[in-house]
Amino acid sequence: MGSGKSAHEIIEPPNKLKDKVKPLRQEHGKPIEDPVARAERELKKLEPQFAEWMSKDIARLQKAWMNLNETSGADGLMDPEIAAPLFRAAHDLKGQAGTFGSPYVATVAASLCMIFEDDETLASAPPILIEQHINAIAAMHREGAESGADSLASKLCEELTNITQTIVATTKAQQLKAS
Repeated sequence: MGSGKSAHEIIEPPNKLKDKVKPLRQEHGKPIEDPVARAERELKKLEPQFAEWMSKDIARLQKAWMNLNETSGADGLMDPEIAAPLFRAAHDLKGQAGTFGSPYVATVAASLCMIFEDDETLASAPPILIEQHINAIAAMHREGAESGADSLASKLCEELTNITQTIVATTKAQQLKAS
């Protein structure tokens, strides 16, 4: 203590990214176009199709749930081959819904995906919770739920996420006890 020496050494790695990223340069007197702005313009052109894409993805999620229930019931959740279409549909919605202007759908889909992250969590989650996630996603899309802290959609997102997180935490605690 007090000697000015440290027990550890700070290592600063070289910044090789600068060598790989080239600055945008003006070509032939044309103004420099921002690639992010260009991507946003292209995304804006696709916006009218977002609702249709969301509807198709939600229908795929609902169909996967219906097929699972018809073929094997809740036991099908533990069969990766049977449960995979349900997880893939939820995962796609989780990733795309925010871009498609449906942040609440993305939040609920992320919560649904949390249930599938671990076999023990999936086994301990009541099937009705999965169905509630699916119904909430469909309702939010149908009603055009938009951002707003006081909205019913916001409260529903919060409740479903809290319940899911509680199940995940309880399952992890049980796993720790068992090991």
